[in-house]
Amino acid sequence: MSLLNQLRQWRNDQARVEGVETFRVFPNAVLEALVGALPKSKEEMLAIKGIKEAKYRKYGSTILKIIGEYVETGDKDKKNFSSSRNLKLKTRNLEEESKEPISNPQFPISEALSVSQFLDGLNMELSGMAARVQGEVSSVDVRERVVYFTIKDSQDDSTLNCLIFRYQYEVSGVQIAQGDEIVVEGVPEIYKPSGRLSLKVGIIELFGEGALKKAYEALKAKLEQEGLFAPERKRALPEFPETIALITSEQGAAIGDFTMNLGAQGFKVNFYPSSVEGKKAVFEIIKALKYFNQHPEKYDVLVIVRGGGSLESLQAFNNEALVCEIASSQIPTLLGIGHEKDITLAALVADMMVSTPTATAKQLRLHFDEARQLVRHFEVHLPTLFHQKLADVRNILAGGSETLLGHLHNFRELVATLRQDLTERLFLIQAAIEQKIELLRQGKKSLENGFGAILERVTERIKHSGERLEQYDPARVLKLGYSLVRKGVKVVKNITDMKIGDILNIQLSHGKVNAKVEEIFE
Repeated sequence: MSLLNQLRQWRNDQARVEGVETFRVFPNAVLEALVGALPKSKEEMLAIKGIKEAKYRKYGSTILKIIGEYVETGDKDKKNFSSSRNLKLKTRNLEEESKEPISNPQFPISEALSVSQFLDGLNMELSGMAARVQGEVSSVDVRERVVYFTIKDSQDDSTLNCLIFRYQYEVSGVQIAQGDEIVVEGVPEIYKPSGRLSLKVGIIELFGEGALKKAYEALKAKLEQEGLFAPERKRALPEFPETIALITSEQGAAIGDFTMNLGAQGFKVNFYPSSVEGKKAVFEIIKALKYFNQHPEKYDVLVIVRGGGSLESLQAFNNEALVCEIASSQIPTLLGIGHEKDITLAALVADMMVSTPTATAKQLRLHFDEARQLVRHFEVHLPTLFHQKLADVRNILAGGSETLLGHLHNFRELVATLRQDLTERLFLIQAAIEQKIELLRQGKKSLENGFGAILERVTERIKHSGERLEQYDPARVLKLGYSLVRKGVKVVKNITDMKIGDILNIQLSHGKVNAKVEEIFE
């Protein structure tokens, strides 16, 4: 592994233990500067931009050791360096202590430190002492953001105060209770207001096969009740996947077995390296799942593989948070998690599971192999099938040609008969049409004569009616000296229609006059 990858691996482990983002340990620019400078001493390391005294005190010795081992071996494919290994406290060499007085370069021995400064210095030293500790839970206090608990040594009742943030506690998938034997991984820290030493835990694991089996069965029953293992929720994998999202360790044999058996099918594999053992694997695999599911349309199938192992070594794949993340994946999932006896819960919730990385690769290429085998089969048998079909067609054509010629002769005779019949019918139709045309001519002439006589009679009647209307025209009567008398709008016809004093309207031949009735005569 390259030095840069070793430093990144160390940084990721350290950030996980401290429960902070990776950039808060060191940003990428600082790691690249360390690779370029290859510092061998404190002075050379402090000359790099981004590394101050506090950072050196916290991480300096570890980084110098990583760089020293890399320079000494010169092997860029050296096994992965893990800073999450158990760090043991080392006693100072008494001879060296006698030669070199204990002092802090930042604070001269003669200068008195404040309590806060002293505790800050202690916490800096303690932050580099990450450790895995086994003990029995003696008390648990679950609060809104933090879980406080105490573990004790079964041999001499030594106790250690511990705390873990709720998010990390829930992702660990372990619900601790008093009496549980557990293993915790974290960094010691002194809480300044009380001066109390606690282990700031990032990972909790159950200890012992029996406890793990009990937790496995309980979580399996819970998830089964929630329907996460139901067959109807499982999706079919695409028959011919093209783009594969792969999550596994870049160091183990699993990735080699997988890629070797995948073959040259033209797959596009997008690889996200992750731990596949231990509780830290839960965080890394969840992070990888979230990464791929940001753009689910880019991938046809999501694959997680690792080699076989015991129930204890497969703990990460029986973690509730990881199982739920796999269940919620928008990409169809295929898991090849080796196991001795119990199938992991992550495999049970996946859309498809197989037992090994090799079987996973074979499952992905299954339909490609079947298609290739089918093509080879046709390559061998297609010429024979073609000649056989060709012979069958020739026999059919030979047997049917005479029948076809007979049908053709009958068809010609039928066409000739139909042509003669059609000609005769056309002559009959033409004669009928000419007869109808003659009838139409006669009808037209008769219609014209009848219409003229009717028109003359109507004209005579109109003339006679006009003369009668003229005789009865009121205007003609008025012209003869008569007048039209109205009372209001009513025509006066009798003296009973008026009385003395009424105003009458008299219409003459030319104009109108109003008259007042002064006297009425019988």
